[in-house]
Amino acid sequence: MKKLLLLAVAVPVFALTPALAATKGVDITRAGFTPSKVTINFGDTVTWTNKDTNPHQVLADQAKFPTSPVLQANQTYSYTFMKSGNFGYRDALATNHRGTVTVRTGVSLGAAPSSVRYDSTTTLSGVVSNAASGEVVTVDAQACGQTTFTRIAAVTSAANGAWTYAAKPTLDTLFQANWKSAKSMPVRVVVRPRVVLKKTGRGRFSATVSAAQSLVGNYVVFQRHTRSGWRVVKRVTLRTATGTTPPTINSSARFRARVRRGTKLRLVMPQPGTCYAPATSNTIRA
Repeated sequence: MKKLLLLAVAVPVFALTPALAATKGVDITRAGFTPSKVTINFGDTVTWTNKDTNPHQVLADQAKFPTSPVLQANQTYSYTFMKSGNFGYRDALATNHRGTVTVRTGVSLGAAPSSVRYDSTTTLSGVVSNAASGEVVTVDAQACGQTTFTRIAAVTSAANGAWTYAAKPTLDTLFQANWKSAKSMPVRVVVRPRVVLKKTGRGRFSATVSAAQSLVGNYVVFQRHTRSGWRVVKRVTLRTATGTTPPTINSSARFRARVRRGTKLRLVMPQPGTCYAPATSNTIRA
């Protein structure tokens, strides 16, 4: 009897991922702030470091950002700027020392969840950097296989400049938000095919994989659950494709397998192609 092997499924790492926000450093010396003027992007962080032996304290004009603690030698204070504009500040313990942070106009974008099953929704959200309501944010999408972004929505910001949009990608998709002349960093949402396992008779089963493209010729792995985990029973190649509601295409196969009655079963699709992530089916009993 052949030894059955465990199947490991890895989620692919995509080349394009959202860039992390940057951090700009400012030194506090006996002579003042160095550099005294910094320009950053919306969402970036400024970190002040006391390079002097005397204590110092960062104090914003008109309290536009929180006052730092009193910083002793080598201590730091960081603040992330989530609003655009010019922010003047001074040293509360040496008031003739001044500095300025200029924050560029921007719009943020996030996706939750960032991995969805086919025919499911992800919520795109963010804020505009002036924190105002009534601002128009447009959303662009670039689906797998496309080379350019396409406008898919226009939404209006609410309180504190927050905006949301419910998106339903059918393939792995990059999203980007636009506001005035600013563009967010692209955010990728990964899509998994919808895999369904059914029992059609004693020792008879069907596998159906729903996606926006035919996956005929690809395979799913039929697994049974044991005390030591999931074990491979057989590999099943998808043979037929039928259309339902566009753009959905159901790729399917019928197959037989000997499994003990009551055994927990599932399908895994480890390699759905370049536009989809690995997927797992529902669980049934033999």
